[in-house]
Amino acid sequence: MRIIIFFSVLILFFILANVYVYKRFLSRVDFLSNYKTSLKILIVFIFCMEMIFFASMRTEFLNERFYYILAIFPTITCFLLLFAILFEVGHWIFFNEKKQIFNIQRRKFLKLIFDSWFIILSVSMIFKGFVNAVSLPKVKHIDIKNTKLKENINIALISDVHLGKNLGKEFLQGLIDKVNALNADMVIIAGDLIDTNIDNIDYLDILENFKSKYGTYYVYGNHEYYNDFDKISDRLRKLKNFTILEDEVVKFENFVLGGTLDLSAEYLGYKKSDISKITQQINEDKFNILITHQPKYVKMNNVENFDLILSGHTHAGQIFPFSLLVLLEQGYVYGLYQLSKKTLLYVSSGAGFWGPALRFLAPSEIAFLRLKGE
Repeated sequence: MRIIIFFSVLILFFILANVYVYKRFLSRVDFLSNYKTSLKILIVFIFCMEMIFFASMRTEFLNERFYYILAIFPTITCFLLLFAILFEVGHWIFFNEKKQIFNIQRRKFLKLIFDSWFIILSVSMIFKGFVNAVSLPKVKHIDIKNTKLKENINIALISDVHLGKNLGKEFLQGLIDKVNALNADMVIIAGDLIDTNIDNIDYLDILENFKSKYGTYYVYGNHEYYNDFDKISDRLRKLKNFTILEDEVVKFENFVLGGTLDLSAEYLGYKKSDISKITQQINEDKFNILITHQPKYVKMNNVENFDLILSGHTHAGQIFPFSLLVLLEQGYVYGLYQLSKKTLLYVSSGAGFWGPALRFLAPSEIAFLRLKGE
């Protein structure tokens, strides 16, 4: 039922967005005025491609290369919608009939410049947003100091890779190579690693190629539960040097690492996360780290005994200004948060993307956390 509601809202959004883009942006660009029929056909075509794309997200009827191409179309609408809104505002400010200070000839010239600038910027940003989404993430360095740390710990944190129809073996191998170059003490994957039928992924074994002193640790995200969780779990548990934490703890000499079940597990018919299973095993004299996919977990559970909490899920909004909606839903969007005098929360922007092949003002990342004693 949730899926039906979600996709119904998604379809309605793209219907309204495309209509708005045509009526309030493209049809008002002067040098496109002779091509309104063609513009209407283009908008209908874009919408049809978007519907095929969304329909194929939960089915297997499309070739992956075609799916990859289709992912561009929601990107087009999202960017055109953003620039349509900016166009509307700019048009009201500069070409308001009641506030005109220029003559007709000057107004026509300025309108040509204004329209051209918006069209060129829209096209270039669509391309840039697509490249941002499908490219390997950059490394972001974060330094954290704590008196409890008896040794320095370097953690490579990735989340939200969303392996599937858009991002596959080549992307994952590139990610592994980039993480291994950091020479981290530990690799942590904070959920949403898999976002397709696991039978379609024949390269999962390369996850064993992550290299670090303490190994690779992983918690499930919500998308693993959407794609036959039991099958995914079985496959991942066969990997070497790859530890899954389900409300479980791993104790090291100088620190303790815990990982939770995702919040979505309960409402999708699986086990509810029980943080007490973790808190009963932590050591207050050591540095305590918690991995949980959704940052709002910290609002719904008592996490005061942890020194550092690592999460993802938000994609930093992925497409600004949707980050504002993420803030309302999760309470946190991206970066380092001081939850209390003792507890820090780091929310990763993620390595991949979901839905439209687009990232705008929300770059992907590999977070390299350098934990140091004071």
